[in-house]
Amino acid sequence: MKRSAYTLTPENYGTACDLAGSALLRRVPAASTVLDVTEGGAWNEFSTGVYIAADFENVIRYIGSAIRDGSVGDRVQEHVLRGRAARWTRLMLVPLAPDTEEALVRRIEGRIGTVLRPLDAMRLPTLGAPRRPASRRASR
Repeated sequence: MKRSAYTLTPENYGTACDLAGSALLRRVPAASTVLDVTEGGAWNEFSTGVYIAADFENVIRYIGSAIRDGSVGDRVQEHVLRGRAARWTRLMLVPLAPDTEEALVRRIEGRIGTVLRPLDAMRLPTLGAPRRPASRRASR
C-alpha cells in the first residue's frame, strides 16, 4: 500500500515551525534551491535547524537536522557530495536557537518528520526517551 505524499506548502511549513515550539528562532517562509543553500549562502546565518527537502513535484522527500559551528547549509552540502540530494529541488528551513540542545533538535526533527512523513527518510529520531526491548515470553 502506497502512503499519501505530503507536499511542501506554506501550511505544512507553518506546522513544522509550530512543532519547534520555543526553540524556533524565527520563520523563514521563502524556499531555496540546493544551489542557493550550498553556493549562494542562503542559510549562512543559521547554525542550528531542521531542513525540509522537496522534489520537483513539491513532494517532501527528506527531513534532516543540523547543529554546526558553520551553517546548516554545510550539512546540505554533505548530502549533495554523497549523492543523496539528487531529487531535491526545493528546501525550507526551520531555524532553531543556536543554543538548542542536541537532544531537543533531534526530537523536533522527529516531530516534524512524524507529521510531514518524508518519502525518503529511512529513520527519524525518536520523540522521547529510548525504548527498552520488550521481554520475551517463555513458551509453554
